[in-house]
Amino acid sequence: MKLTALNLTDKGIPVTIQAPEGAEVKDGMFKGEFGGIKMLDYEIVKGEFVMEISMNEAKETRSIKQIIDDAKETAQTEEGFIKFVKEETNGFIYKVKLDDNEDYKFHYVLMKDDKAIEFTEGLKLFTEFTQKDAETLYNIAKNAK
Repeated sequence: MKLTALNLTDKGIPVTIQAPEGAEVKDGMFKGEFGGIKMLDYEIVKGEFVMEISMNEAKETRSIKQIIDDAKETAQTEEGFIKFVKEETNGFIYKVKLDDNEDYKFHYVLMKDDKAIEFTEGLKLFTEFTQKDAETLYNIAKNAK
């Protein structure tokens, strides 16, 4: 899979990530206004590559640790949560198991200009992310500029 720089600044999120050549940028499920705060949310999609990038336009008042702690708490309440397989200052990867299906998910935060840019796995239909898939996406998020 050949990766190329994808800049989301024109979409309102000041970040560049490495994404598959020809990847589509689609509006995410959480794009819109909630409680007077505008949420920017996009899915980067190309085949099995699906990553969600979101940021709200309000100045972030929480620290990265608080954002990650909140996200970890949410992950642990998710149905089928098994364990964290990687935990770092700015993010984590975790394992979920439903019925016989294992799925790996991640959450990564980049602070930029008083904004929290959050990266998660996107929604794949009918297939799960392997641990290797989640690690690949996580490492792409870690290298976002």
